[in-house]
Amino acid sequence: MPLGTWGHIKRTKVDKGRWYADGRYRAQNGRTRRMRRYSPEGVFDREGAAAERVLIEAMKSACESTGDLDGTTTIDELWTSYRVELVESGRAPRTLTRYDDVAKFIGAQLGGLRLQEVSTQRLETFLRSVAEVNGAGNAKSTRSVLSGMFSMATRLGVVKANPVRDTKPPTSKSTKKPRSLEPEELAKLLVDLRQSTIPCPAVGKGGVPVPSKYRVPTVAEYCASVDLVDVITMFAATGVRMSELIGMTWPGLDLQAKTISLSEKAARVPGVGLVLVSRDDDPKNTHRTLALPDFAVTMLRARKLAMPPNTHQVLFPSSTGTIRDADALNVQWRRVRAALGLDWVTAHTFRRTVASLLDESKMGPRITADQLGHASPSMTMDKYMSRGKVRPEVAAILDAAVKVESKRRVDDSTGS
Repeated sequence: MPLGTWGHIKRTKVDKGRWYADGRYRAQNGRTRRMRRYSPEGVFDREGAAAERVLIEAMKSACESTGDLDGTTTIDELWTSYRVELVESGRAPRTLTRYDDVAKFIGAQLGGLRLQEVSTQRLETFLRSVAEVNGAGNAKSTRSVLSGMFSMATRLGVVKANPVRDTKPPTSKSTKKPRSLEPEELAKLLVDLRQSTIPCPAVGKGGVPVPSKYRVPTVAEYCASVDLVDVITMFAATGVRMSELIGMTWPGLDLQAKTISLSEKAARVPGVGLVLVSRDDDPKNTHRTLALPDFAVTMLRARKLAMPPNTHQVLFPSSTGTIRDADALNVQWRRVRAALGLDWVTAHTFRRTVASLLDESKMGPRITADQLGHASPSMTMDKYMSRGKVRPEVAAILDAAVKVESKRRVDDSTGS
């Protein structure tokens, strides 16, 4: 049988008006496979011709594939091939881990489906259920992974069009707007980390304090014990991502020039653990040098004198001198923010705060994008710069314009 062709098709009657047709075809990879298709739902198939048409269409699609994948490939098998492509393209270890988690979820729900059985409607229903049960964020991640998988399948000719493309993107039902700290709030927070005597108990789910039979440390005591003061100070001074802050090293710091160079970030590699990674094309770790405000320089000078050396030469190591774990850092910060009544202030809030402060200072989106490490200023404007604020300066401009026009009209009417 030549490549891309099929042999004799046999029709078999199942019931009155319902048939199935089956036959064998030879794909472009040389493999010969059997395929079977039934009469379409809702169609009265008198002699099995409708079932045969469906079968021929499916075999045509399978024969057009130029790789090891074809229409009978399952979603689980497609993921296996797609992951190889992700690794070859140099995706970051943390990204691969996140995709693996999403793929397990997809596989549990859709893994046995063959590509020729997948439709936009089926995927739409699946994504809607994910959004309802697991939230819009998880649904977006799931849609993104599926879209990448079927984009590869489309490129290889396995499917004619990406069925994910026309699904409705999940939207969050949350009405909460992202917030940033006001300058006075930020200044007070940095002082509280050093001086607050408010009790700082461990917290459980939802930020609820966990009872303890031992003395509960104050905010200042707890922050000092887990080395949070300098970490939060550096967040406020730079607005960098957590992985970038954890990856900051002493060789990248120039106290005389008051700059810090970012070229590495912390990432967890399966089977290896936490490591520092550096890639020129990593959108989440744009190599750049940032100017440091004086309050950060003062903190870093003192830190350099007081801190013992560590193997990775990182500025903010763990208590054992290793690379700090972002998850552990988040747990520590959640405890402090709950004690201070700032549950809404995440590590990412400092990033948004820096963007808002630069925006309010008329620095412009390009400068802000350089600071945050964004490839495009448009992303900075859309996602990080404050919107919906009361703008007295706008009222002043309009007021001045109306007063000038009113005065001109009065002058014209009086002939002066």
